[in-house]
Amino acid sequence: MKFLARRKKKHFTDSFNSVPYGGTKSVGGFEVTRPWLDEPTSLTVRAHCVPVSAKTSWVLLVLSGPDGAAGYGEATCFGAEAEIGALITALSAALADDPASSLHDLLSRLAQSEMGRARRVLCSALEQAWHDLTARRAGRRIVDQLGGPVRMRVPFYANINRGIDDRSPDGFAAQASHIQTQVGAQALKIAPFDGLRWQKAAAHEQSALLQLGLDRVAAVRAAVPKGTRLLVDCHARLTPFLARQAFPALARAGVFWVEEPCDMAGLAPVEQRALRHAANDLGMRLAGAEDITSLSEMAKVISDGGHDVVLPDLRLTGITDGIAMLRLAVDMGVEASLHNPVGPVLDALSTQIAAALPSFLILERQIGESVLFDELRGAPVRIQDGEVVLSRAAGLGFVPDLRLAGPLETSNRGAPISFAGLAGAGPDA
Repeated sequence: MKFLARRKKKHFTDSFNSVPYGGTKSVGGFEVTRPWLDEPTSLTVRAHCVPVSAKTSWVLLVLSGPDGAAGYGEATCFGAEAEIGALITALSAALADDPASSLHDLLSRLAQSEMGRARRVLCSALEQAWHDLTARRAGRRIVDQLGGPVRMRVPFYANINRGIDDRSPDGFAAQASHIQTQVGAQALKIAPFDGLRWQKAAAHEQSALLQLGLDRVAAVRAAVPKGTRLLVDCHARLTPFLARQAFPALARAGVFWVEEPCDMAGLAPVEQRALRHAANDLGMRLAGAEDITSLSEMAKVISDGGHDVVLPDLRLTGITDGIAMLRLAVDMGVEASLHNPVGPVLDALSTQIAAALPSFLILERQIGESVLFDELRGAPVRIQDGEVVLSRAAGLGFVPDLRLAGPLETSNRGAPISFAGLAGAGPDA
C-alpha cells in the first residue's frame, strides 16, 4: 500500500512538473494551473511616454514575462520623466543580471530608506503592472484578485482644471458646462486660485486673487445643473485667515468640499480642527492628504482631525498600502476617496480599487484634457448616471494602444524646466 501511495504521489508530481509555467493541464482528473512566477524568471521593463500637453506627459510602464505576456502600470510624475527613465534603465540592467522571483524581490531593487517622489511613483507602477500581468494570466480582473467588487459602478467627479485654457470666469464656466453635458459626472472639481501664494503676495494682491478665484467658482456654479456637486481645490494656497474669508462665498456656491485650503500638515491639530469645524458649520467638507506615503502618515492625518475626506494617490502609496490607508480612515470615521488626476491606466486601476473597498465616497477622474485619453484606451469609459461601470475584461480592462506613445527616453519632448506660473498646472499655476 505504501509503495502504491508513493507511486501515485510520484506520478502526480511528475505530471504537475510537466505543466508549463503559467499553463493549465489536466492532472489526475483535475485542471491544474502552475503559477509562472514561482521561480526566478526573465522579466523585462519598458517605459513609454505619451505627450499630452505643455504640462502633461503620461508615462506608461510595460512589464513583460518570458512568454511575452504583459502587464501595464502608470508612472506619470509631472516634470520627472527623465529621472524615471534613468531608474528604469538601471532596473532593466539589474533584472538582466539577476531575474526577479517575486513582486517583493522586484520592488526591493528600487527600495531605499529615503524615497524621492519619482522612485516611489515607479515602485507603484511596477506593482500595478505586476497585478495587471498576473490578473491577465488568470483571466481575471485586478478587482477579482482583491476579493471581488463590492460595487459594480463607481461614482466619480470630473477634475476639469488641466483642460481649462481660458482661465477667466467665463472660460471656467464654458468648460464646466461642456464637460458636464458631455460626461454627466456627479461632481466637478476646479482649482480657481491661480497665482495666489500668500507667502509671496501683498495683502491687496491676496484679496484681488482670492476674489477672482471666487468669481470663477460662482461662474461655474451658475453654468452647471443645481444637482451637480462642486469641489474646490485650493492647493494649500491660503492661510487659515484667507480660508475663513473664502468659506462663506464657497458655501453660497454650494461647494461640497474644499480641498487643501492650507498646508494642513504645517498647522497644529487644534488649528486643523478649527478650520474643519468652520467649513462644516457652513455645510462643507474638508478634503486632502493626497501626498501621504505611509500608514503612519495616514494615522497622523486621521488623529489630527482636520479632514472629513482623505484622498491618497496610488502613485505614492502603491496598491496594498493605499487600500490599507483607506480602510483605516473609514474605520476611524473619515470618508474615502482617491487622488487620480492623471492618465487612463491609473484611472482604470483606481476604479477597480474603489470598487473593491467596503466604503467609498467618490473617485476623481481627469476629464477633458485630451482626446488621447479615450484613444489610448481604444474606447471611452462606460458611464451611467455619473458612475463608471466596471469593465468585465481581464486585468485593467483594456490594453493601452502604445502606437500613440514613444519610448520614454525619446518622446519626452522638451518639458518646461518648471511649471511655475503655467495656467492649469495644479499647485504650480
